Amino acid sequence: MASQIDRGQAESLIQEFRTQNKASGDNGLKTPEGKHLNGYFLDRASLENILKDPKVDGIHVHLAKHPDFAGKADNVPTVMYSGSTQNPEGAAKPYATTGATYAATMPCPPWCD
Repeated sequence: MASQIDRGQAESLIQEFRTQNKASGDNGLKTPEGKHLNGYFLDRASLENILKDPKVDGIHVHLAKHPDFAGKADNVPTVMYSGSTQNPEGAAKPYATTGATYAATMPCPPWCD
């Protein structure tokens, strides 16, 4: 299970990422609008659709190329996410992706601060 951290530490780590990403200049992670990427907004409906399956133990989150920029040199990532279930004991990977996969999440900015 993920560990909860102090809000002040979270804000500090977020700011550190933003500073380092901006320092990368043109090589930094960008939104589709070309601004420096700070994060993503995941909508409730998509998350609830995944979590309504009682077999789902959690959510896989993957960084991927934004579908609008496939095959292009632009460094525009997105987050893809889907439900995951626990693999049987002894499996090489403890969790397996299951169900629908969501992509092209809304980047911050402009969707969030």
